[in-house]
Amino acid sequence: MAHRQTHGSSWHRNRRNWLTFLAFVAPNFLIFGVFTYWPILYSFYLSFNRWNFLRPTMEFVGLRNYARLLQDEYFWEVVGNTFTYTFSVVLIAQFLAFLLALALNRKVPGQPFFRTVAFTPHITTTAAAALVWVLLLDPQMGPLSLIYNALGVQGPRWLVSTTLALWAIIIVGIWKEIGFSSVFFLAGLQNINRDLYEAAMVDGASTWHLFRHITVPMMTPIMFFLMVSGLIQAMKAFDVVAIMTEGGPVYPASATYVYHLYQLAFRNFRAGYASAFAMFFFVAIIVITLIQVRMSEKWVQYGE
Repeated sequence: MAHRQTHGSSWHRNRRNWLTFLAFVAPNFLIFGVFTYWPILYSFYLSFNRWNFLRPTMEFVGLRNYARLLQDEYFWEVVGNTFTYTFSVVLIAQFLAFLLALALNRKVPGQPFFRTVAFTPHITTTAAAALVWVLLLDPQMGPLSLIYNALGVQGPRWLVSTTLALWAIIIVGIWKEIGFSSVFFLAGLQNINRDLYEAAMVDGASTWHLFRHITVPMMTPIMFFLMVSGLIQAMKAFDVVAIMTEGGPVYPASATYVYHLYQLAFRNFRAGYASAFAMFFFVAIIVITLIQVRMSEKWVQYGE
């Protein structure tokens, strides 16, 4: 009898705990379901249909959208542009951000001010920053024109050149990413146990050996995090392209994958084909992330 009462009270207590848990997580699950999971599932459904947003019915076409995807004259070019932008921004920005964090980690006058300046690009709205960079890169009206005139040279027309337009966008992407990454690197540098350096110096380690065998290994978890998050963020580049070049000057010289996806869906009204584009992008991000996670086992070091 006592055992039955104990079991009953335990069940009621667990029930209350579960109801409390559901009360807290249900709103989040609802938001994710409506604004994340449902759009993904619906986009997957659309990718097997032909629809222009206007017709009341859809035409089922099976895998035709996916077959057409690989035959699209723009597909491979925007994929190439996206990977060029992504890896250039991530690798260059991480390298420069690490150097900036090393400099900001030193005790210098005005250190808080320089840290604020370094982080400012990240909190600046991309649309506003892109407009500023459009003026900055203008060879006739921008501030750089003063340097060109002083040197007596004709400045490059970044945004109307088929070879330079993409690199102009890459420069802005690097500028935006450096501030964000440098803050994480700086936090990581300040969190390294100073006893490790002192013990190594007692053993006669040089500055280079301290950097190579202590600083870099201890920073690999942060490098891994920034690499994964940076790749995903860079692959989704849209606003900077839309404002600075609109994918031109000769489309799609500077168009990224997401910008071309936008063109297909909301300019050409090819909802089904654009959904196939989106599904390919979704799978590509998952595959790249899994590869990064698997490779991290060989070079990321956790703990002291």
